[in-house]
Amino acid sequence: MAARNKKTIVLIEDEEVMVNLLVAKLTQVGYVVRSALDGASGLELIYEAQPDLVLLDMMLPRLNGFGVLDELNEKKILPALPVIIISNSGQPIEIDRARKLGIRDYLIKVNFDINEVVTKVTAVLGEDDRKKAEEPTLAQVLIVEDDNFLVDLLQRKFSRSRVKPLVAMDAEHARLILNREKVDVVLLDVVLPGTDGVTLLKEFKANDKLKSIPVLIISNLGQTEEVRKGLAAGAVEYLIKANVTPAEILEKVMKLIKK
Repeated sequence: MAARNKKTIVLIEDEEVMVNLLVAKLTQVGYVVRSALDGASGLELIYEAQPDLVLLDMMLPRLNGFGVLDELNEKKILPALPVIIISNSGQPIEIDRARKLGIRDYLIKVNFDINEVVTKVTAVLGEDDRKKAEEPTLAQVLIVEDDNFLVDLLQRKFSRSRVKPLVAMDAEHARLILNREKVDVVLLDVVLPGTDGVTLLKEFKANDKLKSIPVLIISNLGQTEEVRKGLAAGAVEYLIKANVTPAEILEKVMKLIKK
């Protein structure tokens, strides 16, 4: 897992020499870079890595750059996810189409300068950080989860959407946070160290100060009986980890916030 103080970049490029150059340079300046050699694999990597920025070639095997952009647009991942295109083609009609899909910049390979790529990446990520710092927080979400990898994905996804994530690895820590913070939504795992999630949920619902907070259960346990228990305890929805992406979780949280 990437260090949390480092920005993650997904590079989707089929020219291995270009990949090696960019990965080496961007890693040297402090970014975590993960790469894919075709568009379909690149999309999977975006969903898995939840990057802070994507560098995207347009001429790719299996799925071209516009195929990648179109799917990210359909999933409402664009324009929040910064995308910089690096392409052999500089046709105005293509650049215009890409900009309408929400990309941040478009670099032409014939004019390729690796230092310019680094400058563009740093500028985009720095501008995003500045804007986020200026924007008010919409809500606070408590993530009660002991899976560090999932927590990291959710923290980055929520932070980009002006939702402040609070994290508790167990029931005791969750109780402490709820005593001192205003929480708008709780994401709750069932299998936790010590007190399990369903027992903790029942505790929330018996507390007059906490019972109105909507709770989404996110669990690896998908048996009908487990789902029934979770919903009966007061969860607004029971999500199976294998069947839901961080983007879909964020979408459900945003709907609860806006109610």
